[in-house]
Formats: sequence, structure tokens, C-alpha cells
Amino acid sequence: MQQNVLEVIVAVGMAFGIFGNLNVIVAICRKKILRTKGAMFVMVLAFAHLTCNISEIVGLFLQLRFRPMSRKKCFEYNVLFSFAVMFQSALYLSMALDICFSIVLPIKHMIWKKRNYVTSMCLFPTIFAISTTLVSFLFIPDEETPHCIFMLTTEMQIYQMVSSSLIVLNVLTLFIIIFSVICAVRKSESMRSSRHSSGSRTNSLREEKNKVFRSTFFLVLVYIISWWSAVIIFRIIVEFVKDVREVVHFIPYLVIIVMPNFCQAYYVTYFRSPRFRKAFREQFHWITCGYAFPKIFDKEISRGSKHGSATNSAHAAPPNTDSDGKKFKSGSQKSIRFSVTAVQAHI
Repeated sequence: MQQNVLEVIVAVGMAFGIFGNLNVIVAICRKKILRTKGAMFVMVLAFAHLTCNISEIVGLFLQLRFRPMSRKKCFEYNVLFSFAVMFQSALYLSMALDICFSIVLPIKHMIWKKRNYVTSMCLFPTIFAISTTLVSFLFIPDEETPHCIFMLTTEMQIYQMVSSSLIVLNVLTLFIIIFSVICAVRKSESMRSSRHSSGSRTNSLREEKNKVFRSTFFLVLVYIISWWSAVIIFRIIVEFVKDVREVVHFIPYLVIIVMPNFCQAYYVTYFRSPRFRKAFREQFHWITCGYAFPKIFDKEISRGSKHGSATNSAHAAPPNTDSDGKKFKSGSQKSIRFSVTAVQAHI
């Protein structure tokens, strides 16, 4: 009964995750205004989480979580999941560094080319994921595991080493976030005291940067609460329980703690970013064939009509003027037209 309940919970959570991550990817690809440096990291994160969601759904269909099998066979089933999990763990460090660069080096961060910058920042997560997955594969013991979970596929000493590196990465990510918060607070105080910070343009830019900062901060916060807590709980079980086989049956239930991390990109951006929220509502409007958010495009239509009227007025015929640029009066226009007609008739 507990197994069935867990599978239902995981299925519902992963369905929400697939829906959300696909929405994030489609919205960023569809809307050019959303393709900022921070949003590109969110899209890469959504791809990694989507891989985890699909892997979990495949595991549910194949009944892998509660099926005993050889560790090598289990690793083959979980190789993509393991890579995506390690990649997203290191990607949060890159996202924290991106926040730090945008606050400490705002001008350089602004002029860096987006594609090269995002690609270079994703190199370390890729190398970290490949190396940890390869090490786990090289040290797979030739024995059976009672549950097909990626944490139980390799030697316990190897996974302890990998989990220790994850904890170090997470601590470093947390320190960078705290440092960025301190720098942001000090900069906002100095800008507030400056007399040049009273302009509406400066205030709007600062508010936009604060929204991006808060969204990324909440992404990292949910990650720390969910995934980091699951890693620490597993380490506590391994370190303080003499016989791991006594508690190995509880390890599959750690997925409940991890699930919010794999579903968070959509929901954090929806509640924290008005631009993402508008894009998501437009997509949900299309998914429901116009039943959800029926007035989502009304504002754009009204803006378009205003723009059209302004354009028409701009292209309207200019008033009649003389050589000095002065307007003719209606009476003078009639007299000039009459005199021209009389001259033509005379000719």
C-alpha cells in the first residue's frame, strides 16, 4: 500500500514538473524579451529537471524503484538521471556566480556576449556531471541492490565521495548567495543616498534587477531545502547506521523531499516575474483553446489600436503651408484654387 501511495505522489509531482519545465522552455524560446542571461540559465535548468522528470516517469512504468536487480543494470536505467542530477547541482553554483557578477561587475556582466557567457558558465556543470557519472560507472560492484535507485548503484564509499563534493558545492553556492545579498544591500543603500538615483529610469532598472535577483535566489533556496536536505539525510543514514540494510527500505521515499526541486522553475518564475507570468498565461490560453485567461490578449489589441491610430496620424497629410511654413486659412485656400482654375481656362 505504501508503495502504491508513493508511486501516485511521484506520478502527480512529475506530471506537474513536466508541464512546468516544458512551459519554461517554450516561453523563453518564444519570447525574445525573456532571453536574458539569467533566463537562459533557467532554461538550461529546466532541461535538466525535465530529464529528471521523464526518468522518474520511466522508472514508474518499469517499476524500478522497488525492484531488486544488479547494480550495473540499475545504473544503465539511471545514467541520464544521474547525469542530470549532478549537472543541476553544479549549475546552481554557476547561477549563484552569475548573480554575483551582475552585482559586483555590472558593466562587464552587461557587455559579455550572452551565448559565449552562458556556454562557458555551463562548462563546469557538464564536466562535473560527466566525471561523477564516469567514476560511479567504473566502481559499480558486481552484486544485487534491493532497490533500483541511482544512489545505490555504485560503491558506498564512492557515493560518499560524490555526496561530499555535492555538499561542498552547495555550501559554496550558499556563501556566494549570502555575499551577493550583502553586496546588493550595500549598493542599494549607496544608490538611495546618491542624488543621481532619483530618476525613474534608474529606479526601474534597479527594480528589474531586484526581481531577477529574487527569482534566482528563490530557485537556489528551494534547491537547498529539497535536494540538499535529501543528500544530507542520506549521508546521516550511511554514517550513523551500522547496517544500512536496516534502513535501505526507507531510501526510496527520499524522492518526496527531492520532488519540489525538479518542479520549481515554472512556479518560482510564475510567481516572481510578471513577464514570465504573462507568457505562461498566454500559453495556457492556447492549451485550453481560449477558455483560460480569455482577456489575456485584450491589452495587446488595445495597445495595437493606439499604436495604429498614432501611426495613421503620423502619416496623415500635413496641413497646407506657404513657403515660410505658415498655415493657410480656409478662405485663402479657396481663392487660390479659384484663381488657378481661371488662369487654366484662360490659357
